[in-house]
Amino acid sequence: MSGLLDKANKAAEEKEETVAVDAVVEDKAPAGFAEGSSSSHGLNIEALKFQIGAVVGFIISMVLIFFTDTIVLFGDFTVDDLFVPSVILWWLVFNGEDLKKQEFDAKKLGISAGTFLVVTGLIAVVSIFSSGGSGVTIASIEYDGEDDEIYLSFYGPEGMEYTIEVLVDGEVEYSHDDKINIDKGSHSVSLDEFWKGNAQDMDSKDLVEYEIKVTSDGGEDSMKFDEIMNREVDTAFIKVLEKYNYNNDGEKYYEGIYVEMVVGMGSPDAEFDFEDGGFTGTIPQPIASDWDATVIVKGGTIHEYDISADEGIANGYGDFSSYWVSLHIDGNYLEKGDFYDGDGCYTFEITLENEYGSTLVSTDSQIRFYWDANEADPNTSDDKPAEAC
Repeated sequence: MSGLLDKANKAAEEKEETVAVDAVVEDKAPAGFAEGSSSSHGLNIEALKFQIGAVVGFIISMVLIFFTDTIVLFGDFTVDDLFVPSVILWWLVFNGEDLKKQEFDAKKLGISAGTFLVVTGLIAVVSIFSSGGSGVTIASIEYDGEDDEIYLSFYGPEGMEYTIEVLVDGEVEYSHDDKINIDKGSHSVSLDEFWKGNAQDMDSKDLVEYEIKVTSDGGEDSMKFDEIMNREVDTAFIKVLEKYNYNNDGEKYYEGIYVEMVVGMGSPDAEFDFEDGGFTGTIPQPIASDWDATVIVKGGTIHEYDISADEGIANGYGDFSSYWVSLHIDGNYLEKGDFYDGDGCYTFEITLENEYGSTLVSTDSQIRFYWDANEADPNTSDDKPAEAC
């Protein structure tokens, strides 16, 4: 009986030892990781990926923003304008693992935000000292057609003073002193201050050179802007298309003419010519400009058109800065009875007043019609089309 009791006591002791060992092993399991998260040697690999990516991206962004020349992305928007969004973006990526799991530790988020701000400040200070020798540079020159002025954008170190000069053929026509605000500066100059005529002719030959120069303690920068300084219309032509029909007897009769006009830079090579009922001359180079024009059809009954264009666009007519434009809305035409008074030469006199430049008076567009003779001859194959006078 005592032997059976000893065996029972021994079995109970072995069971207690097993339970104790299991408890010890369970207490030593790693703590601080979410269930199912990847870990190696006590590190949260997923969180580490977010943090390393954020640090690398943050450094690259700050180098582009603080240490490179200003890069214009579009309009006035530059890489510098990405400063605040970049800091916020990379801070969010740094805490991406927690945000993804929606586990918000306010203390951790605050410490990381403070660290990002401190590092950003240090990089900014270093960039200021390292760029002390750099000067103000020109970012862009644009034409403002609404106010008839050029709009200038500049970049450089905060607080740096600079002088803007507008040069025409090398001579200073306008000067202005200014200072960089943060990292940008801008200024507008009216054409009244410096305009001296078109920069080019229709063949892109240089006539007048326009240039912006900015001088600061860091040096000098300049940029030409000839391509936006073609403002004066010096050539205008009229072309027509004869409109006719047939009566019940098959006899031809004329109803009028479709009238179109083209304006632009033509000197010295644009030429008017008209043959076999169509324009065959050299078309001038259309430009965006401001002008008022009167077109008078002379040779019979006087007919007049009044047209006003803003940057080449005339309300009710169309876009003269592109090509030929009809002087009648919705495909209409100038009726025969409104101008025609027998066969002969008709002059389309154009008087165009440029907002910038001289007044153009053109009588180049002269066209001869043979309508009476053509209607009198039943053989339409012998009809003579309109031609230049």
